[in-house]
This record gives sequence, structure tokens and C-alpha cells, in this order.
Amino acid sequence: MRSKPPVPAAARKPDEGPPGEAAPRVRLHADARIQQILDQALLEFSECGFERARMEAIAQRCGLSKGGLYAHFKGKDELFEALLTRSMVTPDVKAMNLPRPVQPRALATWLVDQIYDALAQPATVTTMRLLIAEGPRVPGLVKLWAERINDPLMALLGEALREATTGQGRQRSVVVREPWLAAAPVLHTLMAQLVLGEHLHIDLPHLRKVHVDLLCELLERMPPAKPAKPAKAVAAPHARRPLRRPAA
Repeated sequence: MRSKPPVPAAARKPDEGPPGEAAPRVRLHADARIQQILDQALLEFSECGFERARMEAIAQRCGLSKGGLYAHFKGKDELFEALLTRSMVTPDVKAMNLPRPVQPRALATWLVDQIYDALAQPATVTTMRLLIAEGPRVPGLVKLWAERINDPLMALLGEALREATTGQGRQRSVVVREPWLAAAPVLHTLMAQLVLGEHLHIDLPHLRKVHVDLLCELLERMPPAKPAKPAKAVAAPHARRPLRRPAA
């Protein structure tokens, strides 16, 4: 059986050693080392999933011995939890520069830009995929993610949608009553990527445009509010006649 020819040095990444060998060892401060481990664990979990990911492979990516990795994390579960916890930074909703005054199209464009700019970061997409695929393994972390990230963002979104549709003499759109629907197209795309992987072709500019158009239709084409029904007059109760006593 022929052995595979070695990979030319020019074809390797700068931080890679020969195939099958660990990355070069570099002394790092403890905090920097933990961040490096988490970065490499993110790659390992995203490529292999939780079950097939190996601590030895993560150590190799970091240029550590297996014992060196276990000095920081006791096992895959602890490492996986630390990785998800790192992504749970509560968003600063005040720093998001919501456009004022809030108009439906400006709001829709701003919202879609916020979502897709976040998804342009590979770490964000990978973490979301891990939450979807491995969430049942760490239900407590999923609940924490909802409280720290999802709930504040939904509250901001709901406030902006209500402001954009106030005083128009129209019914509240379903997307105003249920703000999570504004992000539904993105969740659909993430699920499709998780299931279809490389077989799914995504035209991102087209997806952004359609998403903006969808929100505008929901916000701008709401039916007129129904006139309030006049209150029904309540009939006064009839006076009760005094009972007649029988004649003696």
C-alpha cells in the first residue's frame, strides 16, 4: 500500500506543523491560554460535533499535551459549557443606535443589518449551531442564554416595533404583537444550514432584501383599526312591587 505523500510546507497554514503533529508550543498567560483553548474547542466541536470531538485533538490544536489541557478543563462537558458561557455577553441595547424617528422601512433595514452583521462573524454562527444541536445536553445554559441575550433583544425589538406603528390609526401587526417573528427568516436559514450543510446555497444579498421587504409589508400594510363598538346600554332593573298582605 502506498503511503500518502507529505503535504508541502507551502500548503500548510502558518501555525500548522507537519500532518499529525501538534501545533508549536508557545508559552501563554493563563487567561490567554484559556481563550486559545476555547477558540480551538469551538473549531473542534463545530467540525466534529460534541460526541466525536476529542480532548486530545483540542490539545493538539493548541500545542498542548493532553495533561496540559486537563489542567485547565476536567473534560469535554466542562469545556463545552465554558465555550457557551463565553458567548453569553448581555448586549448593550442602548449602544445599538436605533434610528430616530422610527419609521417602518428605516427600522426594517436597521434590524436586518444588525442581524446579518452579527451572523457575518463565524464564531456567532458556530455558537448558534452548537446551541441548536447540543442544547438538550446543557438545558441550564440554554435558559441562561435566553435570559441574558434573547430576552433583552426581544424587549428592544418589541419597543421599536410598537413605536414604529403608533398613531397610524391601524391595527397592530402580528409582528408587533410577536416580535420574535421579525427574526424568523434567520432562524429558518440557520436550521437549513444545520440540516443541509454544504448542499445549501444561500444568496445573502437576496435574503437580506427579502427580509426587509417582508418586515415592511407587515408594518406598512396593516389594515385600518376597527372602530370601537358602542357600549350597550344597560337597562335599569325594574322596581320590585311591594308584596300585598292578604286581607284579615
